[in-house]
Amino acid sequence: MADEPNVVSGIDFKSTFPFTQIFRSFRIAIHPSKIVLALVAMVLIYIGGRLLDGIWPADYLAVPNEIGIYQATRPEMNASQAFATQRADVRAAIKARYANKSLGEIKDEILKRRNDEVEGAKNTFNPDNVANTEDKARQIELRDNAISAAYARATSEWNDASALGGIGLFRTFYLQQVSTGHRIVEQAYAGQWFGAGGMIDQIMSFLIIGPAWAMRHHPIYFTLLGVWALLVWSIFGGAIARIAAVQVARDEKISIRQALGFSTAKFLSFVSAPIIPLGIILFIGFVVFLGGLLINIPFFGPIIAGVFFFLALAAGFVMTLVLLGLLGGFNLMYPTIAVEGSDSFDAISRSFSYLFARPWRLGFYTIIAAAYGTLCYVFMRYFLKLLLGLTHLFVGLGVFVRADSMQPLWPVMWPNPLTAPQLSYPLDHLTLSYGQYMGAWLI
Repeated sequence: MADEPNVVSGIDFKSTFPFTQIFRSFRIAIHPSKIVLALVAMVLIYIGGRLLDGIWPADYLAVPNEIGIYQATRPEMNASQAFATQRADVRAAIKARYANKSLGEIKDEILKRRNDEVEGAKNTFNPDNVANTEDKARQIELRDNAISAAYARATSEWNDASALGGIGLFRTFYLQQVSTGHRIVEQAYAGQWFGAGGMIDQIMSFLIIGPAWAMRHHPIYFTLLGVWALLVWSIFGGAIARIAAVQVARDEKISIRQALGFSTAKFLSFVSAPIIPLGIILFIGFVVFLGGLLINIPFFGPIIAGVFFFLALAAGFVMTLVLLGLLGGFNLMYPTIAVEGSDSFDAISRSFSYLFARPWRLGFYTIIAAAYGTLCYVFMRYFLKLLLGLTHLFVGLGVFVRADSMQPLWPVMWPNPLTAPQLSYPLDHLTLSYGQYMGAWLI
């Protein structure tokens, strides 16, 4: 009957709200096989970057705060010249400060000065020279504080002097992007989305400042690093995508060996999928460049270029479409190959078609994924900080000895992860003995 009540027994949220499928991604991502593959890939990329830093000529490495210098000089009319001048001034100031000495000589001087200060502190504040118990304790405290200050000054001097040999480009870029990524999440979490230093501003910095500095002023280095990263992710990223595709589509799990077998078999497809659009852009751009040479011909050159300039605009239109397709559809290429087992051309075709046919849906899904990813990132970040903090606390309770600097040994070997600004940290090898340094390195 028409007037009888209708009872809704249930709602199929997956069909009604397809974007809710995105909320499965965290459970899929924390599968151990994917984490192992991702960890291996990140370690390989990190090793490649550090090796490049090690073999790159010192004069072409970064100076302290080089990306900050680039960001400050970008608005200037002659930005490249201003950046190069300031960068050269910083490098000259560092060399002048140490009178063109080698790092080995500087290190020996710092260690000698530190050891002299330590011996002076031991002689000045010698508890054996006083009889009163309270005075002895006071002398010991003053001695230990003076020794700690001498070690701290030596470490600070060495950190400054280390810039003499240049700062690794990979290390500079890595720290810039990681710190900016942290600020993006922190600003989003605090609700500071707009304005200077807000989330949007930090996102633009993450996407533009670091990459623009890298490719504008160190193109050869970062091209090599980018090729290495692409090769690594073509194998390990393809394997991760294949495991996720099988898990989502068939609710089955395949082994790491099977996934790597698939990604190596499709290696050329994974490598060429993002390269082909770039190649198309560069080829068309080169043809336009050749056409621009016509303007150099006296009298007739500019006229011919003006007549056929519509072809340059058409080429620009094609290059723009390809670039937008690459930027917007790149994250669909690997899943396409992983799901369909197809080649790079099919991956490009499908990703471009989806982007241009359903841009609003793709944009909506991207926003949902970014918001959900931010929440997952915050959860994992604080989960790891709690894990490391508890480990640091209870291991530290069992460490009673002091470092040579008279500071408690454990915080020198491993700074407290709950108070450190970031989880990665430099090791103070001037303070630690060889055995302590090896232990700290392994930790």
